[in-house]
Amino acid sequence: MAPCTWHPARATPLSCSRCGRPACPECLTPASVGFHCRECVAQGQAASRAPRTIAGARLGTKPVVTIALIVVNLAFFLITAVQARSGMDLSNSGLFLRGGLIPAEVASGEYWRLLTAGFLHGNLIHLATNMLSLYWLGIPLERILGRGRMLTIYLLSLLGSSVAVLLFSAPVSLTIGASGAVYGLMGALLATFRRLKLDLRPLAVVLALNVFITFSVPGLSWQGHLGGFVVGAIVGAAMVFPRRESRRAWQWGVSAGLVLVLGVLTAIAGDQIGSWHCLYQVAGQVSCVPTH
Repeated sequence: MAPCTWHPARATPLSCSRCGRPACPECLTPASVGFHCRECVAQGQAASRAPRTIAGARLGTKPVVTIALIVVNLAFFLITAVQARSGMDLSNSGLFLRGGLIPAEVASGEYWRLLTAGFLHGNLIHLATNMLSLYWLGIPLERILGRGRMLTIYLLSLLGSSVAVLLFSAPVSLTIGASGAVYGLMGALLATFRRLKLDLRPLAVVLALNVFITFSVPGLSWQGHLGGFVVGAIVGAAMVFPRRESRRAWQWGVSAGLVLVLGVLTAIAGDQIGSWHCLYQVAGQVSCVPTH
């Protein structure tokens, strides 16, 4: 009988079959051969590598980012609804007008609109549609890519959507909504399905349906949808196609490169649009005139 290494007051005839230290039954764990003490078990767990996905994420990661993005979108909508005192007409909200994507205002220096516009929605139906799409696409994508990669794709797709609006939309126009970022998730999921050699037909049908809706329903921004999809597909491919040895370099190198490219395109679009002066009326109307 010897005192347990972790409980000196307990005498025990048992010992760890790996390190030989005496241990009481509470401190021993059955192993393939004999019993291992708590310290040897901890060392073994630390040494073993957790299984990874094709993108380098740990298997079994809970989709926290997708839920957090939905919560942020809901918070933005709640603020605008309270300001406008309506859930269906938010045009009187100060956040709605000061955060929506108006190319003329971005060209005049209000660059925060490139991001804030992606968290604003016109009404409750608009919000519900985008949040359901975000949930359906984001949950499986985050499980495969991991939290950081998922957030990177979402934000870059949102930025790509906004830059496309700057380049191809009228200077005095208002664009809002998370659909550009959602299209980016769709592009990334398409690349992921291709890498995993899964059946692309169900996702292709969903994509075709969304493209049809984009061009058939008035008021939807095809520019934002196209920009988000292209950026999301590029980043998504960079996340899943490189080999493990060079995976991180490709993932973050392509992401950083896209930030640079989108920044240059923003500067080019701003130079083309020029400087404007905009006035906001009580009814939510915006009037802008060029200052050059």
